[in-house]
Amino acid sequence: MTIREIASLAGVSPAAVSLVINHKKGVSDETRRRVQAVIEENNYLAPGQKRGGSKVKRFRLCVVKFRTHGIALEENQGFIASIIDQIESECRHYGYDLAMVNCDVATATETLREVMASPPDGVILMGTELSENDYRLLDLLKVPTIVMDNSMSDMQIDCVLMDNEAISAEAVRYLYALGHQDIDYIRFSLPIRNCDERYQGYTREMERLKLPIPKPICVMPTLSGAYRDMKRMIEEGEYVPHGAAVADNDTVAIGVIRAIREAGYHIPEDISIIGVDDIPFAAMTMPALTTMRISRSALGTLAVDTLRKRIKYPNWPSIHVRLSGRLVVRGSTMQKQ
Repeated sequence: MTIREIASLAGVSPAAVSLVINHKKGVSDETRRRVQAVIEENNYLAPGQKRGGSKVKRFRLCVVKFRTHGIALEENQGFIASIIDQIESECRHYGYDLAMVNCDVATATETLREVMASPPDGVILMGTELSENDYRLLDLLKVPTIVMDNSMSDMQIDCVLMDNEAISAEAVRYLYALGHQDIDYIRFSLPIRNCDERYQGYTREMERLKLPIPKPICVMPTLSGAYRDMKRMIEEGEYVPHGAAVADNDTVAIGVIRAIREAGYHIPEDISIIGVDDIPFAAMTMPALTTMRISRSALGTLAVDTLRKRIKYPNWPSIHVRLSGRLVVRGSTMQKQ
């Protein structure tokens, strides 16, 4: 069983299960009893635990989920969770212990110091919501560290992420090949470094193709928020669906599509839309969403592999791994008539 499967059966978060397994504070007695009951019912053994309860020295990694507002981590329909699942699978493969810790920006210093009180052999930090102002916090991690989902520009620290600029540029090229020259960009109204890079890739490709660059369409980076914002813009005449559009990710693309269809427009006849990530819902929208697929399993595998290399070769220069996307064509885009 995985920690996530135990969490599902117990009705708690994977982080809570990790705290119980590792005998840490931070959960209620009731939660601890519920998790322990599931563990005993399923005869679960934590990595490194022998029958009879004795422990052996095991290589230990820690995943730290850094949060500022939590939207990018929790609202993207399981994207980050799928990466963590793959990290957990890789740890099982190598026989590593794995702990998970939630780290809110307001209490980050205290949380990271607690992690270092019993230091793991390495840390994978989910940095989707990490800003440049937060980079100083990484100095608290005195063990080999990999930052996931953040480019860490100009920083001498290892990171693994998608090649955001190339991904959005490919989306623009695809729409251009369909005959579209009026291509909008649907952008998060909250700053997320990955999406800032995607917008940069969009603008550079538009400039290269000598196409006009309209003002971005800003929406909340949630399914319901994107729907409400687009619905309001259409009702107030701020936006008329037309041409084509690249969205920061699938979640906002799906919300926007719903608002556009409810307003009486047709997709892709009135507007072609392409997202990024290929979350499960992307294939189930009406019409199904054309998207740039990002391999979550590859990201998780590369994170563990890069951390293993850093531990083995501590004096290597910093390693920045960027993963390309793959275009998945579905019904939300079509040849311009």
